[in-house]
Amino acid sequence: MDTFTLFLALRPEPPLDQAAVDALGGVLRPGDDDLRVWREEGRGLLRVSTETSAEGLEAALELAHGLGAEVLAECPGTLLEVSALGDEDSLVWRAVP
Repeated sequence: MDTFTLFLALRPEPPLDQAAVDALGGVLRPGDDDLRVWREEGRGLLRVSTETSAEGLEAALELAHGLGAEVLAECPGTLLEVSALGDEDSLVWRAVP
């Protein structure tokens, strides 16, 4: 199995302040030491990333979509981009091409 970085971008509804982002980071995937949650000031975006193992790039992208569903269950909004990044390649899904 290879290791991949999963990366999400979403627009929360309503926008989150830093305290809400910190709280979200505390409830998403407890025990995932690689999980990072932050907001992109000025654009109103929430960013999430983590590391995971998968059989390949397509499988990693499916795991990224699963992470997106987990985030949206805790933080309603619009998922804008889901990415899986490997050592040599990446695969990206975007809501709007």
